[in-house]
Amino acid sequence: MKSKKQNTATHTWEMMQCARESLGQTCLQKIFSRGQTQINRYCSTPIHEDHQRNPFDRLHLLFTELEQAGERELVIAALNHLANTVGCRTQETTEFVPDKMTVAEECLDDYPEKVELDRLITINASPEIVRRQGEQTCREIMETVTSYEQHCTKQDY
Repeated sequence: MKSKKQNTATHTWEMMQCARESLGQTCLQKIFSRGQTQINRYCSTPIHEDHQRNPFDRLHLLFTELEQAGERELVIAALNHLANTVGCRTQETTEFVPDKMTVAEECLDDYPEKVELDRLITINASPEIVRRQGEQTCREIMETVTSYEQHCTKQDY
């Protein structure tokens, strides 16, 4: 049985080196439809003259551009697709920031997301689409919870 070595890669080029060590040069060439020289460039440190953006860097750039173009949900869907390989999903790491002035307005803001979730379930939409809408609904509800907590703090509850 092959023992698992600890992964210490922190940069994308190091991740590519680890992938090459684990899967082999030929496997990476087949996956990326690139020759040996290009795979070696993907795995080289940025201090080399022939270092090129590897697929991880390119995905990061793609996701950054999409997010700046207002396609945050598309980025989340793509990340969830990738994370599904290891049984994971993305999760918000930032605090929920209410976008309405009052708790009552936040409460009303929850309904359209919940109605859309129920509609998607009723029409037998794809489970992935239903999950995404469920996550959006949860985010809206957490904005309401945060708004209520802030209200209670102001009222000295």
